[in-house]
Amino acid sequence: IVDEKSEKMSKSKGNIIKPRDILDKTGVDAVRLQFCTSDTGSTKRFSEHLMKESVLPFLIVLYNCNTYYHQLENKKLKGKIEDKWILSRLNSVIKDVTGDLENFLISPAFSKIMNFVVNDFSRQYIKMIRDREDTKEVIGEVLEKISLLLAPFAPYITEHIYRNFSKESVHLSDWPKTDAKKINKKLEKEFEDMLKIIEIGLAERDKLQIGLKWPLKSAKISANFDINKNIEEIIKSQLNVKKLSFVKIKELKIFVVLDTKMTPELEAEGYARELSRQIQAFRKKLGLKKENMIEAYVITDGKFAKMLESQKNFLRERTNSKKLEFVTTGKERFKNIIGFTIKDKKGDVAVVY
Repeated sequence: IVDEKSEKMSKSKGNIIKPRDILDKTGVDAVRLQFCTSDTGSTKRFSEHLMKESVLPFLIVLYNCNTYYHQLENKKLKGKIEDKWILSRLNSVIKDVTGDLENFLISPAFSKIMNFVVNDFSRQYIKMIRDREDTKEVIGEVLEKISLLLAPFAPYITEHIYRNFSKESVHLSDWPKTDAKKINKKLEKEFEDMLKIIEIGLAERDKLQIGLKWPLKSAKISANFDINKNIEEIIKSQLNVKKLSFVKIKELKIFVVLDTKMTPELEAEGYARELSRQIQAFRKKLGLKKENMIEAYVITDGKFAKMLESQKNFLRERTNSKKLEFVTTGKERFKNIIGFTIKDKKGDVAVVY
């Protein structure tokens, strides 16, 4: 079942979970889930190709979400609008899946769980909160409840994940109850609209060939619905723009127009974001953990160093550096050093720890 394509699909920021690892642990789960992708009474199609295209990516995503949970610290939850949204979606899924199973609708129930885990939880929520450090409680609640929901479908991976939360087997635990107080359909609709805006905005960036690391001055959004002020910051963050403006129109369509004019400040921030990403990757290659402090030295020409000077605090914070300096010579004195190329800029980064 393992091939180059599925290996690439297994990559998740900071972790690489290979398909063969999933199958070693939950091979029976993969087979069971494949049979849950068609309605009761319908012809059951089964093949290696179908497993690679449907249930295997889902198992990889779920496994990686659990790995991400273990990397988080137990910090007090501040509680933001995206937390309320994902918990609302979770409880809506619990309600809908319970109803489906009570009516012997096996395939629709599994589809709802899979869609929630892959799209709402992994691709949207975890992407939104990557820079936060207080989300372990929310992520834990989602994983615990999803383990209970998914247990009849995939007994082995759910038992593995549920051990985070209880010494009792997931199969001997109570079925999860819907917390109606956490369901907010209005908020779910607002996030549905917001995610459409983000999708269209990202597609516009792709069309213009502007990488997401590069901040833009503004975005003008035209749509036939109002935008919740509380989610504006999420849109700005996900589209990496400094300012938003909204126009309400009658058309049943969303338009996103990006201001692509690059200022020296925006250009400097873009280079700093890309450089911080490369330093973080180098830290990981060196086996450093998030809490390990470093000294970082950026060895490059004076002109580029001057551009980055305004982003020094940003770079220091993003790379967990107690000291960060820009130098033009002396790379031979460092042991841990790696070259970088960002557009037309080149240089080296040295790390001391």
